[in-house]
Amino acid sequence: LYSSMVAPSAAPPPMPKEIEITPEAITFYCGNAGKSTYCDIKIANKATKRAAFKVRCTSASVFRVQPPVGFVKASDALVVRLWFQNRRFIESTKHYFAVHVIYNENNTVPTEVFANKAVKADGVKRLGVTFSKAVPPAAAPGDDPKPPPSLMISPSIMPSVMAPSQAAPPPAAPPAAPAAAAAPA
Repeated sequence: LYSSMVAPSAAPPPMPKEIEITPEAITFYCGNAGKSTYCDIKIANKATKRAAFKVRCTSASVFRVQPPVGFVKASDALVVRLWFQNRRFIESTKHYFAVHVIYNENNTVPTEVFANKAVKADGVKRLGVTFSKAVPPAAAPGDDPKPPPSLMISPSIMPSVMAPSQAAPPPAAPPAAPAAAAAPA
């Protein structure tokens, strides 16, 4: 009964035809278990005005976006790197990234564009995520980017497999301060 009383939210607007996002779907190659993997997307703005973008994901504990917000100048393009933590293989097909675009020539910082809740997106595009057990395609020599540090310190999405005997030893206690010489009585 409650669900029939709640008004359905409006579907997000489709991405304007002047904004091209490629590829259409994201595949993370998880063959190197334990090593973060990435996929690049290209946001091309064929419009005559600047577009602010924001990329959101379904789980901030397993994905990162570099950069998550920014501007794409008119008649320009930008590459955004999407990272997957890859601590375990995920079978789910429910994960996605959503790219939101708002045309804006006024603000100087892209986060200001999206901070105004009264301004609605000019377009939104969902990019479905699939996970492959294959090894990632070979990168060009010397092109082994480092994952963002925040990806490596986020909580693991699987329990640790390290046995207690393999755990790192506790830090050594600081040396005791030398005792003060006793004063003569």
